[in-house]
Amino acid sequence: MILDRRRMVAKLSNVVLRLNLLVPGEWVAAVDQWRARAPGVPNRSEAIRRLVAQALEAEAKGKKGKPKG
Repeated sequence: MILDRRRMVAKLSNVVLRLNLLVPGEWVAAVDQWRARAPGVPNRSEAIRRLVAQALEAEAKGKKGKPKG
């Protein structure tokens, strides 16, 4: 899906992008289970943002101590 940037709030059009995903039901169930345990019970979008951020942060930390090669 291509987002029409004219319809988005002007100050956000260059900051955020809409991302649509097709995922298995089991994946959604796992995200929902994580949401139920998360502080504040985030909505699915926020839960996915947090999980991706955690994964990227963990990957970055793991690569810092590894030698190249």
